Amino acid sequence: MEFPLLIFSLDRELFAGKAKSISLPGADGRIQILPDHAQLISLLQEGDVVIEDENGKKQTLPIAGGVAEVREEKVVALVHF
Repeated sequence: MEFPLLIFSLDRELFAGKAKSISLPGADGRIQILPDHAQLISLLQEGDVVIEDENGKKQTLPIAGGVAEVREEKVVALVHF
């Protein structure tokens, strides 16, 4: 199973597609999001965002912080460097 994932910075779209999982550096520790995750909003701290796309390929994106929202239909992260 996959879920729609959108990651944006202030000036561009960094990722738009389907993902099997995403691991985020939450303010209180790492958060792993899988399909059908409970809804939440979390502040992000400095660290690596690790995305496993629908093909199983992993991408790592270093960030300085941001915010992530998990909804029933998609996951959206707004990040800065």
